[in-house]
Amino acid sequence: MFRACTHCGVELEAGSQFCRNCGSPVPIDRREDPYVGRVLGNRFEIRGRVAEGGMGRVYRATDLFTGADAAVKVLLPEFLRNRELVERFSDEGRSLFNVSHPNIVKFLAFWLDRSGEPYLIMEYLEGRSLGALLAEDRCVKDEEELVSIASQALDGLHHLHSLPSPLVHRDIKPDNVWLLPDRTVKLMDLGIARDAGAAKRTRAGQHVGTLEYMSPEQIRGSALTPATDQYSMGVTMFHMACGTVPFPIRSETGVEVMTAHCNEAPPDPRDIVHGVPGYVADAILRCLAKDPGDRFPSCFALKKFLLTQGEEDE
Repeated sequence: MFRACTHCGVELEAGSQFCRNCGSPVPIDRREDPYVGRVLGNRFEIRGRVAEGGMGRVYRATDLFTGADAAVKVLLPEFLRNRELVERFSDEGRSLFNVSHPNIVKFLAFWLDRSGEPYLIMEYLEGRSLGALLAEDRCVKDEEELVSIASQALDGLHHLHSLPSPLVHRDIKPDNVWLLPDRTVKLMDLGIARDAGAAKRTRAGQHVGTLEYMSPEQIRGSALTPATDQYSMGVTMFHMACGTVPFPIRSETGVEVMTAHCNEAPPDPRDIVHGVPGYVADAILRCLAKDPGDRFPSCFALKKFLLTQGEEDE
């Protein structure tokens, strides 16, 4: 919907708080969205919608205490009666509560209104996802940039895996790796993160994660460990290097992808794209080992392997 500044008439950008031309404050229009204008916990005022996914929306808000921007994540109305989804959404708040790391999105607050509707409040991030970058550029052609993105993501994962109660992210993929304008990496969407070795809450036959990036143990329903995230990181690095995943979905069910993850050797990245550095290809293929014990000892070890171009291998 077109909106113009009431002072100078210039078109307003979506979600903007001030006119880019004259600097006048943008009044909140509550008719556009029922969430816009709400104040959560007497602190976070929702100003406008910035994104919508399959199950939720993200809004830009203002922290009335500090004046800083914040991101407010909500479930779409049609999912609020789904107790499992609401609980999983609440898990993200609980997972992030004790997590503080420069490569993981910063958690600010978790709010339940009187009706029980949950709101997850995080730092507002400029930039775009790695998924958006790959959709536009197909792959990360610069070796140094690929290693930098992977190394920062691995730093965030190592932190999760090293907590007193270690967490496994379970859904590492390009859409959950955020790139700030200065190329700092932030891991996103810890809504399905679980304690390493914790009992599964999903029903038999259900899989939690994204199929093309999912480890064999996730598909089989086996116990998950930090090596699970390493496998998904390997698929993500494969996508960055090659512009595609090792096992693309070719049917509605994706059963061929599940079979391939569990039983088929992945293609060598060097056979797909000429010029992929040998140490990058070696790191990817080791991450994609079917047996978790054949992968790197930790994400820290994988990061060190990448930064030393394969010279340091624990």
